[in-house]
Amino acid sequence: METLKHDGPGRLGLVEVRGRSFRTPALAGLDFTLSPFNSFFHPNEPGDYDFTLAPAIPLAFHTPGEVVEKALKRLWSVDYDSFNAFYLPALRRTEYLGEFFRIIEENDFDAVYLGNSKILVREHRYFVRILRELRERFPNLMVIADLEPFFYPLAVYLGVDAFDTRSLRLYDLEGKGFTGFSPLLWGNKANSLDFARETLFLVRKAIEEGKLRYLAENYFPTQYHAGILRIADLEHPDYLEKYTPIQRETVYFISDASIRRPEVRRWHFRVAERFVPPKNTELALLLPCSAKKPYSFSRSHTLYRKAMKEALGSGIAKVHELILTSPFGVVPREWEWLAKYDIVVTGHWSEEEVKPAAELLAKSLEKYPKNVPVIAHLDEAYVEIAKLASEITGREIIFTRVENGTTSRKSLESLKETLKEFEIEGTKEDRSYRYFEGIRKVFDFYFGAGAGEVVLPDGGKVRGSKMLRLFVENQQTGTFKDGVISLTPFGMQRVYDELRAYWVRIDFDLRGDVFAVGVNEADERIRPDDIVGVVRDDKVVGVGKAVLAGDEMVKAKKGIAVKVRKRA
Repeated sequence: METLKHDGPGRLGLVEVRGRSFRTPALAGLDFTLSPFNSFFHPNEPGDYDFTLAPAIPLAFHTPGEVVEKALKRLWSVDYDSFNAFYLPALRRTEYLGEFFRIIEENDFDAVYLGNSKILVREHRYFVRILRELRERFPNLMVIADLEPFFYPLAVYLGVDAFDTRSLRLYDLEGKGFTGFSPLLWGNKANSLDFARETLFLVRKAIEEGKLRYLAENYFPTQYHAGILRIADLEHPDYLEKYTPIQRETVYFISDASIRRPEVRRWHFRVAERFVPPKNTELALLLPCSAKKPYSFSRSHTLYRKAMKEALGSGIAKVHELILTSPFGVVPREWEWLAKYDIVVTGHWSEEEVKPAAELLAKSLEKYPKNVPVIAHLDEAYVEIAKLASEITGREIIFTRVENGTTSRKSLESLKETLKEFEIEGTKEDRSYRYFEGIRKVFDFYFGAGAGEVVLPDGGKVRGSKMLRLFVENQQTGTFKDGVISLTPFGMQRVYDELRAYWVRIDFDLRGDVFAVGVNEADERIRPDDIVGVVRDDKVVGVGKAVLAGDEMVKAKKGIAVKVRKRA
């Protein structure tokens, strides 16, 4: 199986087997056939089916260990040469999983059929764990499950590639039909296969548009959905984040589960690890977010900026701004182009929003020198966040007097009066430095702290007006426009030499795209859609966009790993 596009662990795939190809997510028995070994059907010949399921021993979820061991001995004795799909039973005794995985690995199966699927969704931790282990160990293995259609979005999001539809016919036999409110309400007309097709169509479209998580949060929630997604978010956030493409479009936060999305975890990590305040900062200013993005284009932030200029004049070039927001927590002003999100604003923040934001703010404030004062122009829950961060760090925060909102005349006057108490003067060099920093920090977000200074050092040049071209010693390193960046092979070489970041190592002449089978090593920090450098003998021979995550490139045997855009 070849991965074409990721949306979290969910993926669009291309499967080629026995001279036939099809796309996933798919329906077993509809989009492709599945050998029904160990069922009331039996094929005439194994070759009559795309997937021939190997003989299996039915094991219940609570099967005792001694029985499992006997079954494993029998399974090891099976001749699997005529079979390309393996039945993996769901077992409470997870210590035996490794033995089953070895059978899969040694026989190089194309697909695995996840047994007891309908029982498995009630075992939240096991369901998430088994999908994670299968996906991470066998990136080219197709995972098939037997679930009702209202589980499709969540199951695909967590790693399932196809669904067996045979059991759905039981609903048809009973005269029950699925509805948009399933499983709470059943229709009076059999429609299981039609409904399965319609649901899978939505799943495919969601992946194509990068909105699978959104669909999973909205589609037919049951107590099992809620439990599985919560376990995935809280106990396996690294798994979800690893396969989630770098954010390009607006993320919509529409439920309590939304604030645990992988994009939020990634943002918090990068603020904590990759953000460094500008060196000339003499005052830090905390501001609330705005509905309009980027914040600088909003009415409120235009008024804040005006007040800052009236109070400090040229000294504004030495003020650094941090914007507080949910659920991203803290947005440095330089990264406002990257904070693309929309969330319902009610003024009520849950503890799950307040505490992480305060902790992230505390980590951010610790990066400023102790002698840099911190001013907060905030109201409502933002004040609570700032006070909690102050308690965590032991650092004093000066609060302005806010009445009737932060943009009222009295509130803005208070902001100006507070700022005037600090004698800060800026120079032409400070303004130029901050202009460069606005570009550099975006490169830091994508490649790590220090990347911006490598791509645009003090002696670098910026040319252009809308699309900015960056140069070092008359050689272009990259481009920048409204937070969107690119790197040339020369610029990527500088990043690689300095940071050893976002590289994919090969040992052949680069002629086109890089396929996974040709990847020797890759930076584990790489995520789908990242800009990466293709490296041979420590020389960047090309720059492209990652299709797979870094460790996935190394383990995968099929598919494109990097779509190359520029060759050296």
